[in-house]
Amino acid sequence: MKHCGMKSTSAPKPTTSVSAASGSPTPPIKAKAASSTKTKSAMIVSPSSFFSKLNSQINWHSASWMDNPRDMLHMINHFRKEMPQPLVGIGHSFGGNNLVNVSLMHPRLFATHVLLDPVIAGPPSSTGGGLTQASTFRRDLWPSREEAIAGFKKSPFYQAWDPRVLDSWNQYGIRKTPTAVYPDVKDSVTLTTTKHQEVFTFLRPLYPDPNDAPFDEVTKISHPDVDPIILASHNFYSPAPFNTLSQLKHLRPSVLYVFGGISNMSSPALTAQKLALTGTGTGGSGGAKLGRVKEVTLPGIGHLIPMEVPVMTGENAAQWIGAQMEVWRAEAEKYAQWKKKDALSRQTVSEEWKKRIGGDLRARKDSPAKL
Repeated sequence: MKHCGMKSTSAPKPTTSVSAASGSPTPPIKAKAASSTKTKSAMIVSPSSFFSKLNSQINWHSASWMDNPRDMLHMINHFRKEMPQPLVGIGHSFGGNNLVNVSLMHPRLFATHVLLDPVIAGPPSSTGGGLTQASTFRRDLWPSREEAIAGFKKSPFYQAWDPRVLDSWNQYGIRKTPTAVYPDVKDSVTLTTTKHQEVFTFLRPLYPDPNDAPFDEVTKISHPDVDPIILASHNFYSPAPFNTLSQLKHLRPSVLYVFGGISNMSSPALTAQKLALTGTGTGGSGGAKLGRVKEVTLPGIGHLIPMEVPVMTGENAAQWIGAQMEVWRAEAEKYAQWKKKDALSRQTVSEEWKKRIGGDLRARKDSPAKL
């Protein structure tokens, strides 16, 4: 990977990489225009929506959360001319987990992250129920776009969203049939991201299914990422949230956590756990103790933070990013000064090195070393 250099010491305009939640057609994050933090460009990565449509003939029932981080890393390297440093990651839910894993693979790629209610927690298994159960049986076919939109507007789930975000969902969250799921239905509309692909992202099956050849029995080959602590009685599991939690201490970029005050992903115990771990280990940023990790909790807001309060989300993100750009600028200036040294001194050991390594053994009469 070549994308790690610091070149500019002027006021940096960060490149923003936005990683959306599972099933989100667009990540609706907006900062006030008056904010002093201006972005140079934005790259949006979504695990579903249009990709679900493009891959409709090759999608299947087992999703790895690590696919998206690898794709993001490849995308950033491929488009590095369009994505100059400093890079800032903004991720919601599943997307927040993705960004952390990109940085665990390439610690210096991002300057900072804004993680919106990221799915980083344990335990790694489930008996089912909850959001996955509701999404499994959600309606996904309507006679017309107008009827679908009318249904969304009546739903308490969507009524909590900012109207502009709901408008965006109405535009991009549904599409016309026929589709791979409904090949024989014409002139209707369905979800852009199928409910099937959505729930496959939430959980993976942990039960033998004779109708499914790859998973006709549960073995170490078919389920290599099952944690030993998972109960045999559980029907589903999701390894990435728990695995990512265990690696948070090694996270190098600074982090602003934005938690939903009434989100089931952000209980006081879970938020405290993330703050206590993030960046505190080998290779990490130094964590909250050094001011490199902070949290904001939004009272009365659920898990869908950028959908419910996009302006508040943007304001918190802009304030944090602005402060972190000052940190990045200071480091860039140090690098710029070092770059002014002649080429030879930049690639050879210094006199200080020679002294601290213990001096030349050949100069010592009692030394047997001969090189």
